[in-house]
Amino acid sequence: MTGSAQSIRGGAVFLQGGPSWWPGSASVIQQVRNTPGLVGKDRYAMIGGEGYLRRNRWLAGINVSTLANQRIQDVTTQSTVESSASNVHVWVGWVVWRTNRAKLYPSLGPGLNSFNVNSRMANGATSTRVLDGFATDIGLTFDWLMGKSDVVPTSFAPMLSVRAGYRLTTASAEWHGDQGGATTLLVTRYTPQGFYLTLGFGGGAFHHRNM
Repeated sequence: MTGSAQSIRGGAVFLQGGPSWWPGSASVIQQVRNTPGLVGKDRYAMIGGEGYLRRNRWLAGINVSTLANQRIQDVTTQSTVESSASNVHVWVGWVVWRTNRAKLYPSLGPGLNSFNVNSRMANGATSTRVLDGFATDIGLTFDWLMGKSDVVPTSFAPMLSVRAGYRLTTASAEWHGDQGGATTLLVTRYTPQGFYLTLGFGGGAFHHRNM
C-alpha cells in the first residue's frame, strides 16, 4: 500500500456522529421568534452517513447529515422552540499520509444546507421557518482499517473514521415557511456555519495491485 508502484481501488461507508458549533445560531433564533427572553446555545448534535470511492491517492464521496440542538422553553409565552439543520455534500480528497492500515486526507466539497427554526405554541399550534443556502465543507479525516496489516490483493474490514471540519454557507436573509414562499424576516443576514468533529464507524473494501 505504501509502494510507489502500487494501484489501490476501493471504497468505504460510514455512520457518523459528533458535536457541532454554529456561532450566532442562538441569537438568530431569538430574532426569528422575536422573544428577547429566549435563551439558547450554539451547540448541536450531528448524525449522518457517508460513502466514498478511492483510486490510489484520490477519493470522491458524498456526505449527508442532520443537526439538532436542545429544545428551549420560553416561559414568557409558554412556547417551545428548537432548531435543526440538514446538509448534503459531495467532496473530493487526496491522501497526504498513509500506512497499511491508516490514512490521513484533507477534503473539500460543495453542498446544500437547510437551517430550520421550529416553534410550538402553548395552544399546540406549530410554525417552521427555513433558511436555505449553498455550502462548502472543508475537512481533515483520519481513517483506520481495523483489520490485518498485511497487504493482500483484496481486503475488507471494519473501519473507524475521525474528522474535524468547517462548514461555510452563503449569506442570506430570505426565510420561508415549510410550505415555501420567501419572506425576509431579519434585518441582518445569518450565514449558518461552524466547526464540527465527527466519529464514524463503518467498513471498506480495497483492492491492491502491483503495477
